[in-house]
Amino acid sequence: MKLKNIIKYLLIISITFIVSSNSFSDDKLCGSDLITYVEKNIPNTKYIHFNEIRNDAGIFFDFEWNKKQKKIVIKRDKNNFPIVRYSFFDNQNFINNKTAIKRINSEDLSSLSDEDLEKLTYLTGKTNFELGNGKKINIVSKSYKLNDFKLSIFEILSIQDIDTTKGILEMSFNAKLTNKRNDIKKLLQNTNLLDDTLHDICSDARDFLVWPLASVELEEFKYDADVREGLKNKEILANPVFEMTYDNDLLRTLRSEKGVGFFRQSFDFAKFPFDTQKLIIRMKTGVGNFLDEGKVTFLTPEAGVFLNLEKFLNPDVNKLKAWAIKENGIDVKSKIITEDVYDIYDKKIISRSENVLDIEIIIERNYQHYLLKIMLPVFLILCVAWYVLWIPTEKYEARLNTSIIALLALIAYNFVFQDDIPKLEYLTNMDRFILLSYIFCCIPVFLSIAFSKFISKNQKKIMKINKFIKVWGAVLYLLVTTQIFYNN
Repeated sequence: MKLKNIIKYLLIISITFIVSSNSFSDDKLCGSDLITYVEKNIPNTKYIHFNEIRNDAGIFFDFEWNKKQKKIVIKRDKNNFPIVRYSFFDNQNFINNKTAIKRINSEDLSSLSDEDLEKLTYLTGKTNFELGNGKKINIVSKSYKLNDFKLSIFEILSIQDIDTTKGILEMSFNAKLTNKRNDIKKLLQNTNLLDDTLHDICSDARDFLVWPLASVELEEFKYDADVREGLKNKEILANPVFEMTYDNDLLRTLRSEKGVGFFRQSFDFAKFPFDTQKLIIRMKTGVGNFLDEGKVTFLTPEAGVFLNLEKFLNPDVNKLKAWAIKENGIDVKSKIITEDVYDIYDKKIISRSENVLDIEIIIERNYQHYLLKIMLPVFLILCVAWYVLWIPTEKYEARLNTSIIALLALIAYNFVFQDDIPKLEYLTNMDRFILLSYIFCCIPVFLSIAFSKFISKNQKKIMKINKFIKVWGAVLYLLVTTQIFYNN
């Protein structure tokens, strides 16, 4: 009896311990003291954090990658004047990614360092600008809020498929985005919770506080959760995709996303098969720039993005077969897209602008396949068809039979490359070449028929015409073919 009571008491104690342990763990949000502390002490859980509160002319300079120095610098024109990335208060005179600024308050910008240029963008009060075209603009500073998300890493692991018929790029990638959270850092400064540990921001934590970085999205044709780890399918992930980091005296949220992406592409096949295409992987902030609300959001790449993309230029890394990436053919560009959207609440159309980041890859088609397996055989078939002009004119049956066989062979070859490009409303260079070959392949057929009727009446004249056509017709064909591929 005593043994039964002991077992009973032990069982009760065990159950109590398990329950209490679970209750204790439930008190910790995401299993982290840091996340728990933020949850309980953040003043307003639904406010949107901004990196900076600025009071200036709202001018931002464009950027580019300096390959020699291995760093991101301010983009400049041929006269070394900085180019505008975006103007918040005046987008009529300051054209995004085009307008250069010569002077700010009479200061010649061509001789200034990038650091000094950045300082000038923080000037308050009335600021005088002289543009590259000589136009002078005055802007009075205003207060606004700025968020600048950072694309810290973007690594192309592989390109599985470039489907030119459907216009889809299938690609494996790894991306990491960061966002400074000075508000949370300030909250934690008087605690012992700040360390270099990665803290998982679980789904429950994302519900109690607005995380601006969650708005960033890839402009994809489709999203496949089975081949992707990322924010959208966070429920089935084994590893966290949203974390908080603290290093170099910066507290940031970290968003990780990797897997396979499908991106819609727009191709121009006019120069096929000697065509060059631009692949675009677009990342959107997901947040508009609103002048009336004084809110600006950027997405800016860091050096790690360019370094990883440079590695992918190597053919041994990208392993592309049908295509080759041009030398220096990968770049990252900031753009502003503007569109009209309908406000369902105010029932009016409003203009909305958004900053996007385009990863551009310039690829060239490996044309050797088409040159050796299509164009050369077509040319040889045409040579056979054209060779009948050397057969005596009176043997028109042999001429006619050979010409028709060559024409049929040419028609069959036309279907060889049709699956490589979509059905287009315009002619490609290959189409023009094939069409031209059709015409010149039909000429011997028409000549043979015509000669069969008049051979008995004027053989000398027919032989003279035949000689003229077989020489100058061939020359004309070569000239037109050169014109098709050289000038287009």
